[in-house]
Amino acid sequence: MKSFFRYLIMCTVYLLVFPGIQKSTAQDLGLDDNENITNAFRSSTLINAQTTVVQPAHSFEFSIRHRFGEMELNKDAIKNFLGLDLFANIRFGFDFSVMKNLQVGAGRTKNGKMYDAELKQLLLTQSTDPNVPVSVSVYLDAAVNTDDFLPVPRNAYFDNGVTPFRYKFNHRLSYNSQVIISRKFCDWFSFEVSPALIYKNLASAGTKNHTIVLPVGGAIKTGMNSSFLFEYAYRFNNQPEDKLYPLSIAMEFGTVSHVFQIVVSSSQEILEQQLYTNVVSDYTKKKFLLGFNIKRTYWKKPKTKS
Repeated sequence: MKSFFRYLIMCTVYLLVFPGIQKSTAQDLGLDDNENITNAFRSSTLINAQTTVVQPAHSFEFSIRHRFGEMELNKDAIKNFLGLDLFANIRFGFDFSVMKNLQVGAGRTKNGKMYDAELKQLLLTQSTDPNVPVSVSVYLDAAVNTDDFLPVPRNAYFDNGVTPFRYKFNHRLSYNSQVIISRKFCDWFSFEVSPALIYKNLASAGTKNHTIVLPVGGAIKTGMNSSFLFEYAYRFNNQPEDKLYPLSIAMEFGTVSHVFQIVVSSSQEILEQQLYTNVVSDYTKKKFLLGFNIKRTYWKKPKTKS
């Protein structure tokens, strides 16, 4: 499985960097010549990962993302009602359009009692003009963990081996920076890669503070208002012992202002700083989590000159 996903990542990066091998014509995309392609994805997030989409001008998005407890396909799956009876994680988020191609947002996640602030800038929009084959956005997020710290083990020291370890407020902070590259190949298929640098001021023993991750994901249109979504995130350092990385799929149903997703995920984590650095469920042993995402977009009528 690991070799398959590595091959998938390499092929995807090649297609995005060298799009000439698979040109998307205006006819393929249902657009006019030299028209910008702004509908590769329905919202600013795919399932867990960011997309290149930025909220339209004069709009904001409210989202609820929920993950139930881990379940396994055995008799306990029915007993725990597919994980709904178990400990769950949830995030409430708001994203605002502050100007064209720029949005800011904030959210609160149950696990870790995390508060985060985010910023996304759309730098380049894909066009049917072959000279602009991809969309590109940059994304920054800073989060603070407000939950109680775990007890400090006895005889714990900083890396110098001399100074006794003590928690500081700085240890609560973590950061996520990404460059997101997406391409709509045809009317029914869009794909993205988003190389990310995750930095946590407090890292587990034996790991580095920074983690380099390559999330990839895509959307396959299955109907007028529905799509199949998928995500996978390969970790280049701080690799897990079991070599399992975050994997999620979802069915998406949307309208002009609403998006609803039914999610199957390998992790209960939602915030990317946690998702890409924590252990995931062993999906090779049929362990996974159910969840859902709900997103609602609101538009503010611009002021007119009297």
